[in-house]
Amino acid sequence: KLRAKKPLNKITVTELSKDAMISKATFYLHYEDIYDLSEKLQNRLVADIINNIPNPEYIITDPGEYSKILFEAFTANTALTDILFPESEKNLLADRIETHIKSEFYKMRPEFLNSTETDIALSMLIHGAFHAFRNHMRNNSKESIEYIGKISKLLADTLFKEIQKGI
Repeated sequence: KLRAKKPLNKITVTELSKDAMISKATFYLHYEDIYDLSEKLQNRLVADIINNIPNPEYIITDPGEYSKILFEAFTANTALTDILFPESEKNLLADRIETHIKSEFYKMRPEFLNSTETDIALSMLIHGAFHAFRNHMRNNSKESIEYIGKISKLLADTLFKEIQKGI
């Protein structure tokens, strides 16, 4: 609630504790400072978004479906995303999503862990889909979702030819 009203650096632990009806001591039992709380909230939001993607390998095997699922996850969390990742921190959200998806992908496909080509292709797909959704999620049209899915599929088909042969 406070974060929606003002920047993080203007929120005090005293103010937060009062609004949450807890003591400052209780706050400090769980968090180092206001920035630690913010980071934990951001991490939880990223986990919620990522948990809506049932299979990280979809980014290669079914990029259209991956894009649709990612769009739905962003859409479901738009209000909280806008609060926890204000305009100046939008890239931080994309970076955290990329880190998590890559981590899950490489656990499933460790043979690609040291592949620069795979890493670049994943970055392009993740960031491209993320920014397209961020820029177009307000209109939430089925046409936009389908078009982003088609572009993701074209990119994946081109970038992951070798990977797809091995799947």
